[in-house]
Amino acid sequence: MLNSRHLTALGALFFSAVLLSACSKSDTGGCPDDLEFFRSRMWEPVMSTQCIACHKSDGLAAGTRMVLLPPSEPGAVESNFMTVRAMAREKVDGVPLLLLKPSGMHPQGHGGGTLVAQGSTRYVDFQRFTDRINGVEGACEASPVVACQPNALDPSAKRRIRMLTRFEYDNTLRDLLYLDSSWGQSLPAEEVVNGFDNNADARAVGQLLTDKLLSAAEQAAEAAMANLSRHVSCAPGDACAQQFIQDFGLRAFRRPLTDAERTRYQSLYTSVALEDGYTGGIKAIITAMLQSPNFLYRTELGQHLGDGRYALTDYEIASELSYLFWGSMPDETLFAKASAGALHLPEQISVEARRMLAAPRSRPMLEHFVSQWLDLEKLNQAQKDAIAFSDFSPTIRAAMKAETTEFFDYIVRNSSGQLQELFSADYTFASDGLAMFYRLPSGPVSSSTAAASSGLRMWELTGSGRGGILTQGSILAAQSTPQTSSPVRRGKLIRERMLCQPLPPPPPGLNVQLSPVDEQLPNRGRFQEHSSNPACASCHKLMDPIGFGFEQFDSVGRFQPEQNGNPVDASGEVLSSSATNGTFNGVDELQQKLAQSPDVHACFSKQWLRFGYGVSGDDEACVSRQLTDTFRQQGLSIPELVISLTQLPRFTQRLGDTSGTVDPGPGTGGNTGGGNTGGGNTGGGTGTPPPTSSNAQISISVQDDWGTGYCHNVKVTNSGTAPLVWTVTLTIEGTFTHAWSANSTHSGNQSTFTGLDWNDELEPGESTSFGFCATR
Repeated sequence: MLNSRHLTALGALFFSAVLLSACSKSDTGGCPDDLEFFRSRMWEPVMSTQCIACHKSDGLAAGTRMVLLPPSEPGAVESNFMTVRAMAREKVDGVPLLLLKPSGMHPQGHGGGTLVAQGSTRYVDFQRFTDRINGVEGACEASPVVACQPNALDPSAKRRIRMLTRFEYDNTLRDLLYLDSSWGQSLPAEEVVNGFDNNADARAVGQLLTDKLLSAAEQAAEAAMANLSRHVSCAPGDACAQQFIQDFGLRAFRRPLTDAERTRYQSLYTSVALEDGYTGGIKAIITAMLQSPNFLYRTELGQHLGDGRYALTDYEIASELSYLFWGSMPDETLFAKASAGALHLPEQISVEARRMLAAPRSRPMLEHFVSQWLDLEKLNQAQKDAIAFSDFSPTIRAAMKAETTEFFDYIVRNSSGQLQELFSADYTFASDGLAMFYRLPSGPVSSSTAAASSGLRMWELTGSGRGGILTQGSILAAQSTPQTSSPVRRGKLIRERMLCQPLPPPPPGLNVQLSPVDEQLPNRGRFQEHSSNPACASCHKLMDPIGFGFEQFDSVGRFQPEQNGNPVDASGEVLSSSATNGTFNGVDELQQKLAQSPDVHACFSKQWLRFGYGVSGDDEACVSRQLTDTFRQQGLSIPELVISLTQLPRFTQRLGDTSGTVDPGPGTGGNTGGGNTGGGNTGGGTGTPPPTSSNAQISISVQDDWGTGYCHNVKVTNSGTAPLVWTVTLTIEGTFTHAWSANSTHSGNQSTFTGLDWNDELEPGESTSFGFCATR
């Protein structure tokens, strides 16, 4: 007998046949490729994973006009296209409902929160879709659907400069100055995007960061002077200083200095050495170079090939390699190959990539990846009941994290390298204390050199109830409550980090506290309200059934097959992930399911794409698909996946325009130069930007210039007789990258800067400064 669900699916199939015909021609307010635009720009990256959580027949938004079919249903894309197209045509005060709701701009808000932030790439795609559907002139031509080509670059592969993360900053200072560095940890934390801290577009430069970088440069230079013999081998004097500037500058800027740069630093040395002597001059050089954007940023600007494409230089590729595999500056081998012009062909890059991954220096990078991918840092903040878990000490926490990082490094560099082994290994690495905490029945079997140095040994897990990465305490203890396990947190981790399906936040005003229940009930009973309350069920169905599979592990990650004398029910289910759907019993069966899932293979590839390229992964559909295909073809080998990142066109090429100079806008004085790639704390606009404040006296100076880009300082002085809330508009030739100590908005080649909370208003005669960088 046919039920309503079957009828819906049959209806979708009928609609799809009609729709494919209808969409083959341009009807009123549409484009021939609207369906494919919807599929590739909206459904696959956003709606099939985020909107569907609530907007389905049994979801929180089931009573709204936008009810979608899940991806597993036949004809889902075509049916959902019809539904979403109707939302694009309905307007509130002239703005399509499809834009107002997911962006959170609707007067009545959006129950799922802000899913596509205004101004983001995804918002632009939604806007282009509504323009297409509503017949806006030129919409079809302005946003065509481009099929993935083998050697094509994603539109997001723009020329850019990337600021060193705190992790990279400390590693680079260590290798540059030959000393241990922790100054990076004193810098303001990066914004984490999709779990990773190196997103190139998320780092904004404010006054606090600027001050901290100045302090760190001064302290690092002072420390380096105690080890000056490591940097110079010539007799102190002007000639030796000149050689130091050239050699140290190459390593600090990760490329040879230009003639202008050598002259500028030589002048700095001479002026300081007149009063403070040779060592004072050298210290000034180190301090200045450590504050330069050429040290603090990695350039991905390249040389113009024509048609808007740029090929990264051999020195830029050397940095791409070194920061991908080591999180630090290039070594002598990379510098030598870059100097010889032998680091731009795929085979040349592959040789170095394999050398670097095999080297012990890759270990910190692998640790950094797995820590961010699986959110291991949360372990340090996880609160636990001190009475119930009195032996859960800081030492045990540290040993748990070390277990996971050693395990991951061992599989990638010393074992099979297969994704399957990550989920099925019958061994782990543990300290004696952690093995006792886990109550492992067997003794250690061996130890690796790296593990032995940290007090870890390899332990066999037969008969322990453990096996695979998801039974390790770093994950289990981090994703639980102070007293009990948490099917919500553990299920959410799998959904977002293993399946790459982000979940929306709880609707505003929803009480997320569970009602009081019998404390003797198992967790499954305690969380029953999540499935019985419609306001909770639509999202918790995506988390809780997965999380219940972890119920044999308690709050601190110990194996507990029984609770209150009864066997623990560890049955679970994966829903709404077509290639992974199905039931399982316990973590072992879940890991088998995940290891075989195409969804997990694609997600794991995307996680490396995010980590390796410093991108969101949401705007790189073609390169993500290509990387996943390569991963599968190479037998799900993790080392080969990482190597594959270096073999894609995205690794060596960028897109950009060739424009170039900056002149002050109306009402300003002085000369500037400039250019950009995007990022930073910016906004966009299409109207005429406001003019510079009439009483704002502007002075612009060059902070740095490296040929293909530059940074300028701008001093603003209130020349009037009354307090001034200042605005400065500059005409910038090239591509703006970022600003500090100011907000910025952009319209064409005009950039408008306004003050922050602490410097936006100037008293008469008072001054403030801000700066910006751009590429040419």
